[in-house]
Amino acid sequence: MSDLSEAVAMPNAVAHNKTQLLKLDAVGKVYGSHRVLHDVNLEMAAGEVLAIIGPSGSGKSTLLRCINQLEPPTAGSVTVDGVQIVAGTAPGKAKLTHFRRTLGMVFQSFNLFPHLTVLENVSLAQRRVLGRSAEEANERSLALLTRVGLASKASQYPARCSGGQQQRIAISRALALDPKIMLFDEPTSALDPEVGLEVLAVMRELADDGMTMMVVTHEMRFAENVSDRVVVMADGGILEEGPSGEVMRNPRTERVQRFLSAVRDR
Repeated sequence: MSDLSEAVAMPNAVAHNKTQLLKLDAVGKVYGSHRVLHDVNLEMAAGEVLAIIGPSGSGKSTLLRCINQLEPPTAGSVTVDGVQIVAGTAPGKAKLTHFRRTLGMVFQSFNLFPHLTVLENVSLAQRRVLGRSAEEANERSLALLTRVGLASKASQYPARCSGGQQQRIAISRALALDPKIMLFDEPTSALDPEVGLEVLAVMRELADDGMTMMVVTHEMRFAENVSDRVVVMADGGILEEGPSGEVMRNPRTERVQRFLSAVRDR
């Protein structure tokens, strides 16, 4: 793994191609009379790292859940690697399977199975979703656990692992399905700052390797120094988006200026 002190200090130098992997057209989400998202338009290219920031309650996490269809949008459409799902229409099993295989998801709260070992947690979905044999799945799992520095934890249970270790296991589990896009929903928010650096170091390595990533985060240094673009959300919509350094250092709108002033270097 990289030196943790460098985890959020260096820009992503990956040369990105321009193949579009994700497109959102006028995506909206309502719960009863409460509008959580409205008219969200966004595109992502292969190899791009996109950070989504903004105040709590701005719809950032809901947006990720709408992308992977955990929360189907109530308006607009989501296109993932050429396959489109339109709000209000039944997507069908084939499209949902495509989305689940193309998109890897890492949540705030790890969501590991407590009764399974670390190795079993990473291997289970490979066997059920990809049809890999136990031997194939375990081999892939051990390779990923080695990559995040946790091969020695393979036979232990999640309760015996720290929060940072559990989140790295969760990242390994998502990567095990060989997704084209990784979605991260505030992956360090439940962790102590020092432990969070371990997770950010893994994410930075993924960025350096060219993984396409959409990261909802409160880590402003990560947003500025590792991501290629920053999207600022508030009240269910996008306020600003653009190159990370430009948005973080020279925001155009007063609302974004106030938000960044409140959270920067906190």
